[in-house]
Amino acid sequence: MRKKKEQSSACADWMNTYSDMVTLLLTFFVLLFSMSSISAQKWKKLANAINERSGTTTTAAAAQKGNKKSNASAAAAASSKTSSNVNEVNSFDGLYPYFKNYVVKNHLQNEISLYKGNGYTFFSFQSNVFFNGDSAEIKPDGKKILDFMCDAISGIPDQIGEIRFYGHTAKVSATDTTERQAFDRELSDDRAKNVLIYVQSKKIINGKKMSSTGYGEYWPVAKEDGTEASLAKNRRVEIYIAKAGKISDPLQQIYSDISRSSSSATSSVAASGSSAASSEASSKTGTPSSKK
Repeated sequence: MRKKKEQSSACADWMNTYSDMVTLLLTFFVLLFSMSSISAQKWKKLANAINERSGTTTTAAAAQKGNKKSNASAAAAASSKTSSNVNEVNSFDGLYPYFKNYVVKNHLQNEISLYKGNGYTFFSFQSNVFFNGDSAEIKPDGKKILDFMCDAISGIPDQIGEIRFYGHTAKVSATDTTERQAFDRELSDDRAKNVLIYVQSKKIINGKKMSSTGYGEYWPVAKEDGTEASLAKNRRVEIYIAKAGKISDPLQQIYSDISRSSSSATSSVAASGSSAASSEASSKTGTPSSKK
């Protein structure tokens, strides 16, 4: 009798475990079924209840992601975007505001200027952004800026008609010899060419759409008064990105567009006032650096 009683007890223990497991499975499948058609409101309540039990909190934005798994993944991807994500630029017209935001965010307004024209975007970088004095080797920090630009345009290569790179140096009267002019011409050409080659190495834009030119000291954008401020503005690398096909010589047209769009306050300054200001600046300026 005792043996039979022990066997009966063991059988009952096994059945208890099995029935518990079946009950849990049934509960789990019911939960899955209910989640398959759950509304955003119900999902929010469920998420809040679970998080309260586990000691964590949830945000309203996260709770609203319960409708579909694909929607949740998309929202998570959107929240994790960095400033270099090319998805931010999906059209040519988005290139200017995207890079403008980068310049402001990194406090580069004094070194980089941008202009958006009719069918093109124009970048002007002071030479020290990319190069050391009398050097055509791109600095690591300059490569980071070019990487950002390349990331931005990599999503719209078919919308870009051409990219032109221009190199410029500045005229320093104390060292403006024939030899120096020749050196500056080669230096500006090498700088423009090296920036082109770096962009080309990213394999984003077809090489036949890109060209480079070095102008030396012959296209100044600031008055050649010998001050360091003017020299810094004239020592520059420019990048012209056009939406349509090539035109014969865009640079003069670009400068005209920028001049027309700029403030007319400078043109209203009296000749005598300009002369006095120039004279005062000259008297305060020491010997400028000859490095380009």
